[in-house]
Amino acid sequence: MRTLRAIIADDELAARRKLRSMLAKFPQLRIVAEAEDGDTALSLIDKHRPDIAFLDIDMPVLTGMDVAQKSECTKVRIVFVTAYDHYAVQAFDTSAVDYLLKPVNPTRLAQCIEKLNGGHHLSANASKENSHSAASSPEQQLAIRHGAAVRIVELKHIAWLESTEGYCRIHLSKEGQLLHKQNNLIADTSLVQTHSLLPEAQFLRISRASIVNINHVVRHWTEKRQMYISLQGFDNQALPVSRRNASVIRRRWNAL
Repeated sequence: MRTLRAIIADDELAARRKLRSMLAKFPQLRIVAEAEDGDTALSLIDKHRPDIAFLDIDMPVLTGMDVAQKSECTKVRIVFVTAYDHYAVQAFDTSAVDYLLKPVNPTRLAQCIEKLNGGHHLSANASKENSHSAASSPEQQLAIRHGAAVRIVELKHIAWLESTEGYCRIHLSKEGQLLHKQNNLIADTSLVQTHSLLPEAQFLRISRASIVNINHVVRHWTEKRQMYISLQGFDNQALPVSRRNASVIRRRWNAL
């Protein structure tokens, strides 16, 4: 397996050291250069022609976005590493391969490296659980816009969605709550608009007000002619199912 050559660009020395230390766990990934500003990063990319560039976004002289757009090295794959999630949509517009939020989660980094390596695992120290986890691609994520901010959420961390006064409230799974440090997120888009951005095979509308991630459904039951659904991690939350959708639920989860 060939060595993947990479550069790190971040104006904070501590951040560069931390990322370099984390990347050292992947023996077939080699850091060939580091930069403390965007202009230097651009020069190093054109000089070393690396496979990967880990770029902070908020850097002096040139931002990470500027570097990604100006680089003439066509083979380099860009991974943004930043403390700010509101750049996410713009970042993917530059054809970035991934977008990592600081502090970088080791498992999330392992998924990123696996994706960069075409699905092959680089780390000899990766756990069995991590080695079988799927890389998080833009198709497995939802960009949630609220005002000027954008939050990137993995689809597996969305338990259900709820319509609320023209907006959409996204309820996170327990794992998602720990990762994002909040129970739910508000999207400026309506429930219908948000649903159009989600894969139909994974998200099912159960009423005018609710959409569920079918991977989180635990059981359904009927009480006084009203069907309800229970989701993993939401034991005290009974989501009502409309009569129109009850037959769909019964066919899909007849054994539950």
